[in-house]
Amino acid sequence: MEETGYKVVAVVLFKEREVARFATREQAEWQAAKLNEWSDRNPRGYVQYLVRPLAEPRREKT
Repeated sequence: MEETGYKVVAVVLFKEREVARFATREQAEWQAAKLNEWSDRNPRGYVQYLVRPLAEPRREKT
């Protein structure tokens, strides 16, 4: 069974770490924006917070 929803990930260089999961994209984007503001005020290296879908979309075979 596939999960639906979105996750917020912290990206540092070539690594990703999941921070949180949300039911809607709007919630995830709001949290990512909030975390990006916080990281700008409290820099500890280069960290970018991004929104990703939980499940990759399937490609139909033709």
